Amino acid sequence: MARTVGPGRLGVLLAAALVLGGCGDTNGPTDRPASNDPTAGPTGSETIAPPESFGPPPSPTPDDGTTPLTIDASLLELLPEQVSGVDVVESLDEAALALSNADLQRVGATIDAAVAVDTGSGNLVFALVVALRPGALSDAGFRDWRDSYDEGACADAGLVIGHAEAEIDGRTVYIGTCEGGIRTYHVLVQGDGILISSWSLGDGRFGEELVSNLRIEG
Repeated sequence: MARTVGPGRLGVLLAAALVLGGCGDTNGPTDRPASNDPTAGPTGSETIAPPESFGPPPSPTPDDGTTPLTIDASLLELLPEQVSGVDVVESLDEAALALSNADLQRVGATIDAAVAVDTGSGNLVFALVVALRPGALSDAGFRDWRDSYDEGACADAGLVIGHAEAEIDGRTVYIGTCEGGIRTYHVLVQGDGILISSWSLGDGRFGEELVSNLRIEG
């Protein structure tokens, strides 16, 4: 799977994808678009502006003596290599940002993050993969995580306006929808202790294609 280092914050995630395509500069930030329409494609120097936050805010948790949360690139082998012909590439800086999330520190052993962006159509998907600590994530905790993640993903695109469940590739997928067209997708593979949370933007529904083609057996 291709790998790259992103720009360091989710608000310029699309700029990282432009860099991957040879269309950007890794040394400078990318301006947010003048338009308030989150589905509008890039024009000139403008780019789509993804949410500023993608998950629950850090909250104090007691020190339980567990090993620290770390980044593990092998987790991305669980994702498809491509979505609609677009490479799924590692976003190391976004994974590093997730390391500061106290809730993930409590329930996760290792994590990594990836993104696929079609700069021509404006379709994109961001995915976070978490290898969970045994027994750390209860059903209630998973529900709280989904709610917090969806609120963060929808922060720049309007309120969360809907939740749904669907059976995709033999797994239950929890889907959230924002006013601005962003969709979130959550998959918990209990037997393997894997949590995948993603958000996508665009008519191509990259998020749905991503969770439809996970490389996880069972």
